[in-house]
Amino acid sequence: MKTTMMAMLVAGVVSITFGALQAVDMTQVDDQMGLSKTSVFDDPSPAVFDYPQTEPHEAQPLPRAWEGAPPQIPHTIDDFLPISAQKNRCSGCHEKPAMVGKKKIKGLPTPMPESHYVKAEDGKLSRSGAHHTCTLCHTPQSEVNDLIGNTFSR
Repeated sequence: MKTTMMAMLVAGVVSITFGALQAVDMTQVDDQMGLSKTSVFDDPSPAVFDYPQTEPHEAQPLPRAWEGAPPQIPHTIDDFLPISAQKNRCSGCHEKPAMVGKKKIKGLPTPMPESHYVKAEDGKLSRSGAHHTCTLCHTPQSEVNDLIGNTFSR
């Protein structure tokens, strides 16, 4: 038993010593530690930008980022924030259950899709409580350059 323990101890010391002799001094350069070609200590800040000041009734629909993507918000929402279940000014214009499944009428707000409603037994649609924070999926848009390049395409 003592011989086995002694052999294991000697093997451990030899392994640690051999490993220490193999170690090479390595210098980490701060501009080679991440994906960015700049130092990890740099703090890239985007240029200040403003959202378009288009009023909701003047806004034109924006193209979707990909098929099935949620529509982008083409107008300012400064006066609508914060959006919550109790205070949702978006629904004032976009909650049109009678328009679900019908063709969008130019000049009128885009109605919320059927996925944003729950259907009662009588077939009547009412807004789902799960879709009250619109800006989780729908984003206002601005012309902003990427901090890091993006190769995404449709």
